[in-house]
Amino acid sequence: MKILSPLFLLGIGCFSCWAMTPQPIDMEKITPAQKLKSYISADFKNRGRVEVEKVFSKEIIPHDATVMAVEPRPALGLINFEMAWQENKTTRHAFGTASVKLYAAVMVAKTVIQNNEAFTNENCGLQEREVSPFRITGFYDRVESLKTLRARGYINPGTVIAFNQTQAPYLVNSGEMIELVRETPTLRVAVRVKALEQGRENQWIRIENLNTKKISQAKVIKSGEVSLH
Repeated sequence: MKILSPLFLLGIGCFSCWAMTPQPIDMEKITPAQKLKSYISADFKNRGRVEVEKVFSKEIIPHDATVMAVEPRPALGLINFEMAWQENKTTRHAFGTASVKLYAAVMVAKTVIQNNEAFTNENCGLQEREVSPFRITGFYDRVESLKTLRARGYINPGTVIAFNQTQAPYLVNSGEMIELVRETPTLRVAVRVKALEQGRENQWIRIENLNTKKISQAKVIKSGEVSLH
């Protein structure tokens, strides 16, 4: 059996210590795009994967530059940025543009969703999409956010569900009998009336008192209830 020399064993020990010790990050090798990515990722708090492309500036930005500002916030799509660094004891600034994309799990229609249809696990779910095109319209990244809403218009399969494609549900439907309520600190009076229109919370609708045939306006306050105030 061979006996390993002390110098060889020492070499193995040194290599093991080096391999187990975390190696420092070479800050000089971090590009401006990587610094922008790190800076912008804070806007989304790990809610997706950020990619920064097409970084442009008239100045040559050194690797030791620091991101000073980014607009708009949250940063999606075409953005403007400012970076700064020290050169000959003087602070230099560079301004430029970049394209920012966010890939995140968002609510997407699985099937055709009809107008005023409730959102369910069967007709929608989370899928990864590039969501920077939806910076203006907004998007949903939680299933719970849609549970109390209804579709506004028809939504095709594969469509990212935007804010303008949702609406609050109707609490009163046309033709149904509902309660016209009047409350004081000590008294609650309710009269059965007929809804002549459908309505959501805080909307004013026409109602009819079937006894007097009088038609008036009332505000929807909850499911099946309206008030004159």
